[in-house]
Amino acid sequence: MTGFPLDWGRVVQEALRRRKEEGLTQRSLAALAGVSLPTVNAFERGEINLRFERIAAILSALGLFVQPERSDSLQSFVHDARLRWQSLVDDLPEGSPSRLPDGYSEQAYALDGIGSVSLLSWLRKTLADAPRTSGWPSFWTPTKEAIRPIIRGGVVEAWLGRPHDGRLFTDPSHSDFWQVSREGSAYLRRGYQEDGSDFEAATIFDLTLPIWRTGEVLLHAAWLARTLGGDGSVGIRFVGRYTGLAGRELFSWAKPLLRLGPSERHRARTDHVDLAATTTPDEVEHSLPTVVERVLRPLYERFDGYDPPPNLFAGQVADLLRHVEQHRAT
Repeated sequence: MTGFPLDWGRVVQEALRRRKEEGLTQRSLAALAGVSLPTVNAFERGEINLRFERIAAILSALGLFVQPERSDSLQSFVHDARLRWQSLVDDLPEGSPSRLPDGYSEQAYALDGIGSVSLLSWLRKTLADAPRTSGWPSFWTPTKEAIRPIIRGGVVEAWLGRPHDGRLFTDPSHSDFWQVSREGSAYLRRGYQEDGSDFEAATIFDLTLPIWRTGEVLLHAAWLARTLGGDGSVGIRFVGRYTGLAGRELFSWAKPLLRLGPSERHRARTDHVDLAATTTPDEVEHSLPTVVERVLRPLYERFDGYDPPPNLFAGQVADLLRHVEQHRAT
């Protein structure tokens, strides 16, 4: 380790101390960071021959690494939300769909220049009135007592994966966890819809669903910014993460007519990707395909450098917006 630019032993010891302080097992930390258990083992043994992105993911999960283009406040909010989700699933059986064992997506945002909401009960009611964007929208607020949003520690929180009698859907994609803070920050974790019963879990990654999910969250951010009194220039800071990617093949499952070419095989070689972008309500409302493309291109590049055509984003966002208009009309 002579000449290594960091005191690596001290970094590892501080990470180990932080993990134990927060009551995390190595397995829990691996789940939070989106890396394998052997990677966490190797890190805590002080091995230095690990990919930087995996080291960064571990340190980020412990609140010890602020990634570029992410503010301290948003990073802290996401960190706390991840810890809260982990505490909820820790007692569930290994492999439970609510633990999202094969990977998940995260979308989070913060609104700049928005005042703090005084009554979280008002925020909870307001979130229930958010415009519907699809049949299973982001930040859905159910009314069933077992899973209705609760008010906890300065946030409105919902966990749809909570085990309870009468739960209709038990797959990962219907096990959402989300939080919205009184300051207008929001976090959503969701399992992959393509890991349901149609395919073997962790084998495919849908071509179009990330466009819809990212578009929905950005529309939610723009709506909340205006609802909380902001104008079209309010800053929206968006971050995202996709995990469990390695070995998945890009496949048009949700929209079969958008099949890739017969000779095209695009498989992910890395396990996760972090995303970040800044925008405004005006840009979201008038140029949503451009914003979604800016967010998601690094995700698609993980699949053997796949380069989506621009009309893919434009076409899918147009379909999403038609669904939004249909819901408004009903």
